[in-house]
Amino acid sequence: MAREKMQLKETKGTFKAVGKVTRIDKDNAYDQDTQTKGEHVGRTYRKLRFGVKTSETNEITVQMFAYEPKDVFMWNSKLKEEDENYKGTRKTFEDWEENQEQYREEGYVVMQSRVGLHYDDKNKLVSKGVPKFVTAKMVYDNLNNGDFVTVEGTISYGSYEKDGQKVKTKNFNIEKVHLAKELDFDAEDFEEITYFEQQFVYVDSELNKTDKKLYITGRVIDFNKKFQDAQFVIDFNNGEGGVDEEMKQFAENFKKTLKFGDVVKTFGDNLNRVIIKKVENEDNKKADILGSLGGRSKPSHAENSKTYVNQLSINGVDSLDEKVYREADFVVDNLVEGLGGKQKKTENPWKDDVSSSSDEPIDISDTDDLPF
Repeated sequence: MAREKMQLKETKGTFKAVGKVTRIDKDNAYDQDTQTKGEHVGRTYRKLRFGVKTSETNEITVQMFAYEPKDVFMWNSKLKEEDENYKGTRKTFEDWEENQEQYREEGYVVMQSRVGLHYDDKNKLVSKGVPKFVTAKMVYDNLNNGDFVTVEGTISYGSYEKDGQKVKTKNFNIEKVHLAKELDFDAEDFEEITYFEQQFVYVDSELNKTDKKLYITGRVIDFNKKFQDAQFVIDFNNGEGGVDEEMKQFAENFKKTLKFGDVVKTFGDNLNRVIIKKVENEDNKKADILGSLGGRSKPSHAENSKTYVNQLSINGVDSLDEKVYREADFVVDNLVEGLGGKQKKTENPWKDDVSSSSDEPIDISDTDDLPF
């Protein structure tokens, strides 16, 4: 007897970045407008997008999008202690805006997002929960380029068409923003924090010994059970052109152990950095001839080569559940079932059967994800 089709379960991804605010002064950093298409036509929305520089060479772009809410959900732990059947409290957005301070004093907490953008008279950071719609404007109004922050949130994946080709995207969606102490990227004890955790369904992987990387195709499933294939990397380059033997062994074990349908929870570094290498002139004779012609020396920046790295680099595994899904679990139901025929299979991991769709008007720029 054939096994029934497995119900897809959400695979969650989260991130944390600590660093310096950048690009919040750009024209497209913040916007408030009215939706003109989709099921939310007529609703007011706000969107926010800025950079967080986590080191001298790494910068990620974080964002948020939210509609003006009709209601605000709040939680009160004291009421839960008094009544085990307490399921939370809902108030209209207008009511919450007018009475939010009173609600906080009474122990109510908004669960959507948290902000900490000011210090009290005792130099303690004031953190409070607010709706995401409010967070977007608060962050934009109170942060400036050069401020240091801790940003936490969720990771989502999508795609769009460009010149007839499907381009994969990953978004780092803000849920918490707190001021952080100033960092010295050049200090000896500086430790970069650009962290992520991601659960995904293992699809396939390819070991590239030239790049010194294992390229992994992982299938992520959103809250609505739509799925998208994304790329992850185990990087065993030691940073000096050699091999990190520990990470190489990890990559080989990962490829050998995991099979299609396994669900794995990973953690690692969210990298969006530029690597600058000095180009050595190996033809000394030719260099001498050119030098004898005179003129000024070539500027040092022109002698360097730049390599951009944009990847979710896996450092380890938190958990592994084997044989959770089969390929048939990801077959999209045929909308014209009466025609019959075979079911479509996902043989090519980079060809999506279902791509995440949204009517959220987030601008996409070719250069927004480049660190410099």
